[in-house]
Amino acid sequence: MAWPAQASYRRRESGWWQRLGAAVVALGRMVVPVLLLVSALAACYTYLDTNVALLADTSGRWLTLGHLILPSTFFAVALTNRRYGPSYAFAQVVLALAVCGAAIVFAADSLRGLIPAHVEPSMRVATSFAVAFFLASFVSILLFDAARGPRWWTAPLLGLAAPALVFSSLFFPMAYAGAAAAGTGDPLWFAHMLGYLCVMTAAAIVSLIPFWALRAIVPPLSGFGGY
Repeated sequence: MAWPAQASYRRRESGWWQRLGAAVVALGRMVVPVLLLVSALAACYTYLDTNVALLADTSGRWLTLGHLILPSTFFAVALTNRRYGPSYAFAQVVLALAVCGAAIVFAADSLRGLIPAHVEPSMRVATSFAVAFFLASFVSILLFDAARGPRWWTAPLLGLAAPALVFSSLFFPMAYAGAAAAGTGDPLWFAHMLGYLCVMTAAAIVSLIPFWALRAIVPPLSGFGGY
C-alpha cells in the first residue's frame, strides 16, 4: 500500500543576503535611538556645573541641571522599547554606554574642558554611575515590556518610576557611602539620595505628558502591544 506524500514542515533557512539585510535594517533602526541617548547622557555631564535652586541644604546647592536631565535618558529608552521592543532598547543602552566609554578613553582631555575641575566626577563616581544606570535601564526595559497593555500609561509609568528607585538606591551608596564613612566624602549623601529619588519620581510622573503626546509619532511595530 502506498502512503501519501507528507508535506515538509522543515524550517527554511534564510540565506546570507537575507541575514545581511536584516542586520542592516537593525543597525539603521538603532542610529536615532543611540544618538538620542548619547546626547542626553552628554547633556547630563555638560551641565554638572549648573546649580539648581532646589533642595538646597547646609552643604550648598548640590542639585544641578545635569541631575535633572538624567530622567530624560530613561524616557529615551522607554520610547525605543515602545517602538522596537526590549531587544532594541537593551542594545540602545549597551551601544550608548560603549560610545560614552570610548569618548572617556580617547577624548578625555576634551571632556575635561567642558566642565570645571572641581565638579569633574572621579573614577569611582563615574563607574558607580555606569553600573547604576545600566541596571536601572535593564529593570526599566523589563517592566515596560511586561506592562504593555490597553492602558497606555501603565508601561511608561512603571518603566520610568522603577529606574528612579534602582538608580538612586545604587548610585549614591556606591559613589559616596564608603568615602563618607572614611571621613573624606559628603556626609549628607543619604539625604541627597532621598531627595533625588523624589525628584526622579516626580519626573517620571510628569514624563507621562510628553509620552502621551508622542504616542502617535512613535507607535509600536506590529507584534508589540500598547496603545
